[in-house]
Amino acid sequence: MTSDPQFQKSLSLETAGLGQLEVEISDDFGKLKTEWNQLEEQGVCSLYQRFDWISEWTRKVAVPARMHPRLVIGRQGDVPMFILPLGLRKRGPFNVATWLGDSHSNFHMGLFAKSFIQNAHPQDVRDMMACVTKNLGRVDVLEMCCQPVVWQGFTNPFTFLDWQESHNHGFALDLREGFDAAINRKNGSRKRKKHRWQRNKLVSVGGAELKVARTEEEVDAFMNVAFQQLGKRFDRAGIWNRFEDEGIHAFMRQIAKNALHHEEPELLIYGLEIDSKIRATMAGGIHQKQFSGCFISLADDEYSHISPGEMLIHLIIRDCVDRGLEVFDLGRGEERYKSSWCDTTITMFETNKALSYWGIGFAAYERGKLAIKRAIRNNETLWNIAKKIRARLYGRM
Repeated sequence: MTSDPQFQKSLSLETAGLGQLEVEISDDFGKLKTEWNQLEEQGVCSLYQRFDWISEWTRKVAVPARMHPRLVIGRQGDVPMFILPLGLRKRGPFNVATWLGDSHSNFHMGLFAKSFIQNAHPQDVRDMMACVTKNLGRVDVLEMCCQPVVWQGFTNPFTFLDWQESHNHGFALDLREGFDAAINRKNGSRKRKKHRWQRNKLVSVGGAELKVARTEEEVDAFMNVAFQQLGKRFDRAGIWNRFEDEGIHAFMRQIAKNALHHEEPELLIYGLEIDSKIRATMAGGIHQKQFSGCFISLADDEYSHISPGEMLIHLIIRDCVDRGLEVFDLGRGEERYKSSWCDTTITMFETNKALSYWGIGFAAYERGKLAIKRAIRNNETLWNIAKKIRARLYGRM
């Protein structure tokens, strides 16, 4: 994040559904904070578009990666209609415009006023993005991944752009009718039986206890455990560990510490303690009564056979209900444990569009790669083979 803003452009756009919009593009977070917070509270966005999340991620991760913020705000008079937290980065020789937050955020989208979503015509959105992308600077490709088709009951305006279905979808659970109703949606009797069995197996070591990091010291301690467990898991599976990217550890720790006393914390971290040690962790944040899980980590030890991750999710869902939350999501990426708990699939989409002659080939390559990933991910046999090959080639344990 630049402490001395260097990029600034102002544009006017006439729309059919909203009339005159004044659009401003800059890299100045401070200038937008008040309007950003207004859209957070009254508009449509996910946890991952919160001002504190995006600004801290930019400071800790984007700056070391030489990613330059391009914050786009559209106003109708003095009323903010949308904010697009974009950034420019290099992908090989190509200049790419993408979402700030990158792979460290499960859901990407803009922050939209409800009136913008309700009144903007499809051509308004297309014209707006054509105008914006021409004024971001030199850009070859618009690369926008991990976008929900519907969020909080509103259709994402960017579905009016050209897009492909993603290979990874999101998973969520409705909590509005209480804990028992939520559990009952996906084989509740089995879950209760399994939970009783787990508790009985742990009686001799004092049972299991759900912990929440409530001090800065506890945040550091829980994060140390989580990053160690995540590292072993990714190494074993041969998966690129996005939590080892430069600045991510510092970002996660800082955002959790900053949120310790927030009513809806951007990041809180749970731990399941068994026999005086944390055997599983889950980090996630709360926004507009929705808990969004960012990651879950598991120890590989003598208690693995009792499924501490499943026990942890069970207890966190109960805690979310006790907090008065309405939705619990486990992020994107299909895994057996997600589909076993969640009753709602969040359909995701991606846009890869060439913005220069130089970017045509790269955008086509990205679209083709996505189609192949989706074909493999949607075929259980191919997906299992791909995971085994990946672990054999890249696994380090």
